[in-house]
Amino acid sequence: MKTYGNIRHRLLLALALGATAASCGRASDDPTPPQQEGVEVGFRISLDDPAGTRAASQSRAGYDNGTSVDFENYIDLANKNYRILFFDMQEHYLTTFVPEKLVPVDADPFRSKTYEVLGKIERPLPSSFKVVMLANWDAYPGPLIYGQTSIADIRTAETGRYVYTVPFRLSEQRLIPMYGVKTCEHRIFTPGMRTDLGTIHLLRAMAKVEVVCTTEAWTLDEVTLHRYNGTGYCAPKDTYRSPEGDPELYYTDEVHLVGDANDAEVKSLSLEQPQPGRFVAYIPEYRNLAAGSGNRKAADAAELRVRFKERSDKEYTIEFKYYNNPPAENKVDDPFDIRRNSYYKFTITKAEEQKLVVDVAWYESRPLDPGFGLLPE
Repeated sequence: MKTYGNIRHRLLLALALGATAASCGRASDDPTPPQQEGVEVGFRISLDDPAGTRAASQSRAGYDNGTSVDFENYIDLANKNYRILFFDMQEHYLTTFVPEKLVPVDADPFRSKTYEVLGKIERPLPSSFKVVMLANWDAYPGPLIYGQTSIADIRTAETGRYVYTVPFRLSEQRLIPMYGVKTCEHRIFTPGMRTDLGTIHLLRAMAKVEVVCTTEAWTLDEVTLHRYNGTGYCAPKDTYRSPEGDPELYYTDEVHLVGDANDAEVKSLSLEQPQPGRFVAYIPEYRNLAAGSGNRKAADAAELRVRFKERSDKEYTIEFKYYNNPPAENKVDDPFDIRRNSYYKFTITKAEEQKLVVDVAWYESRPLDPGFGLLPE
């Protein structure tokens, strides 16, 4: 049986041998031989919030940004389970980049939110281009054809889907698929000099859902998610340019569902309990909004159901909706979709005015504080 220490030892050894092992990794899918002396490039990979992808958020004490959990930010470096691809500005494939160095920046490689990438580009690139990174996919699209394969082909390929089975517990073997894209404009490549490409922000393909109860007199005993999807896309549905003209690419809020629909089969899963009283699940995207209806709740919307030790005979329902302080163009009680790379934290409290506190976050914290009669007097 593998131990946590052995896994960590193997990863550190793999990082130490990174430059040597790069040529022995998976094939790059690039059929064209090098055309010029290589030029050095470097960039960073980040799992923090891409600026501007959500409305401005507020800080909240005790917020978990993923660095306290092994494998939540983890890229499978030991098995080189990633691809770095270059595309022209029309989003057609140019070449595959095999880095000489890809290492976590933070001290703990299993929790680092930032990675450093260094290496050489062997094929000439235009001064403006796009970089796409895929990580932790079960399989990768291929073969990639120069000038033909598009970023849209990558996002919608069958190999760009993952199968979700329960229980889903993060481990070296069960990781969250990730995707990121960045536009680079007016870059100059000089042999013998390193060109900095900036930061590529990766999106996790799953959402994180957490439920806790902070009232001592009440103890959460069971939390289940009613309705979820059994497959998901590793990449989001689309990207768009910032309206302010910033060259960075931003991500659409629209969920990317296989078949563009929720699963017809009604399924339920039990949330894991990593600590007493704290229930967590990582799940695929799910559409809670009725199609073409604005902000109306779908008939097959997902919901959470909770039971307490003090009232084991009664089940309480929590909806995915805004309880107060909704974002622009929404109102209180509007439902919302379960979206990739979002963190939904439900904090149940029993007080004079019974309420449920919900944090909806893009791996940051934006508190919603609803009045909600969840528990009986």
